[in-house]
Amino acid sequence: MEQNKTMNPNDTGMIPDALSHRVLSGLLQTAHKDVDVISADVDPLADDLQRWAQQTQQLLQAIAEQGQTVSQHRSPQQLMALGSFRTHLMLGLQALRAAQP
Repeated sequence: MEQNKTMNPNDTGMIPDALSHRVLSGLLQTAHKDVDVISADVDPLADDLQRWAQQTQQLLQAIAEQGQTVSQHRSPQQLMALGSFRTHLMLGLQALRAAQP
């Protein structure tokens, strides 16, 4: 049973671990449109986020270049964890692109 909660920016305790598609769609429909969009030259995180994106892309490239040698001396569980980590990095990059103005 899902509760219909609205997100309050002042309520830091309400950050869910997961959202269903239905809940996310509802939040997006009820979200207020931001009038003041932070420009890249004023965003205090812009430089750090850019650095993170570059380092993450370099790490993903290094993993891809390793090819089959990445699997040497690693257990199947370690390989699955590395694959999951790689997927999360790629999703993080996509989220960063979507969050940029």
